[in-house]
Amino acid sequence: MKPILKDQTEFPTIENLAKHLSVENLSLYQQLLEELHNHSFKEDWNYYKDGNNWLSKILFKKKNLGWLSIWETGVKVTVYFGERVWPQLVANDLFHQLEANEASIHKTGKLTAVLLPLKNEESLQTAVKLINFKKNIK
Repeated sequence: MKPILKDQTEFPTIENLAKHLSVENLSLYQQLLEELHNHSFKEDWNYYKDGNNWLSKILFKKKNLGWLSIWETGVKVTVYFGERVWPQLVANDLFHQLEANEASIHKTGKLTAVLLPLKNEESLQTAVKLINFKKNIK
């Protein structure tokens, strides 16, 4: 599984994403954007030369809540949590939903990354809950 948006000149519009995603995955992506916009979140696509890939920040005002990426297998949402916050997520019911939706967890230094592939409506709603959880952390 690799990220697939490698062409710096090909901005990830819906039309360009349709070339890379299945109809089902494109629909999930569009539903995710709608949910994000309903919660006053916005996406900010940028090409990152260090990974030679397009990634989108998920923002609330200026706060980065997570990342969107496009893979061979579909759309993934990644949210990072610091050491102080991680126990709050593990103790939350949301953590069991992440496990049920095949989220992968990677520890990188002082941060823990939760990568959630969007496979269906349930995983999409779990992704929105995860982003809201990050937004509401004090």
